[in-house]
Amino acid sequence: MSSKVVRSEPARGSDASSPLVSAGFPAGSGDEVALLYSGGADSSLAACTLAKTFRKVHLNTFSRPGFMACRFSDSHFLRMRERFPDSEFFHRLIPAGKFYAEVEGRGRWQAFKKHGLLILNSCGHCKTALHWRNLIFCLQNGIKYAADGAVVGAEEFAEQNPRILMPELSALYAAFGITLLHPVYEEGLSTELTLYELGISPQPKIKMTAKDMQVVCSQQIMFAMMMRLLLEKRSFAEYERLARAYLSEKLEVIKLETRLWLENPAAKTRVAELLKE
Repeated sequence: MSSKVVRSEPARGSDASSPLVSAGFPAGSGDEVALLYSGGADSSLAACTLAKTFRKVHLNTFSRPGFMACRFSDSHFLRMRERFPDSEFFHRLIPAGKFYAEVEGRGRWQAFKKHGLLILNSCGHCKTALHWRNLIFCLQNGIKYAADGAVVGAEEFAEQNPRILMPELSALYAAFGITLLHPVYEEGLSTELTLYELGISPQPKIKMTAKDMQVVCSQQIMFAMMMRLLLEKRSFAEYERLARAYLSEKLEVIKLETRLWLENPAAKTRVAELLKE
């Protein structure tokens, strides 16, 4: 695991204009937050937004087989260091391959009999696994807030859909005393422009261009194929219902394994084994 520390804009926990405060989070409550950080426009703007409320922002970039160019996430990170020289960001590359394999592979054939094509939901498996690894990071370091770069308008992705995984992921973190934030959710498609206006990205349009310096996943084609097959015979609303039922079962297993790990820190629990990566 690599770690970098940067200084950034002063944390403004008492600033009532903070978007997190205005969303109902008490002024002055923010200390540290752990953000799932790909380096793209959405998660980079999330990091900038979080810095207005939290003293320390942990930028957790996760690696696993199937991910490429994980170091692309350095690009916006380095610009944030220049733009916000008085706050602290901590950028880490954290292996999560075993967590992904556990989420995707555990009970695969039983799941196929019950859920069919949903077992090909690689993006759902991935974000479920990365949130699990982020949750473990929070528990290991006593961090009470987590965050992601979810935005409205990306509802095909389970973790960005309020009718699939968003409430379920919040409940997962809450079960362990941690609050999950979506600091740029309402930004929707404007994250690129806002990031450009902050001086972080080099141009107002970066998604799907050579300037989109974020982690690249080679398995998105599998997700696209699954969606195409599912939606040939089902409505999108039905996909949402089926995906929530399937991935909720995964989260229940995650809760159980995480509790066993916490209750038996010296034992050879499943989580303890997954952390040997």
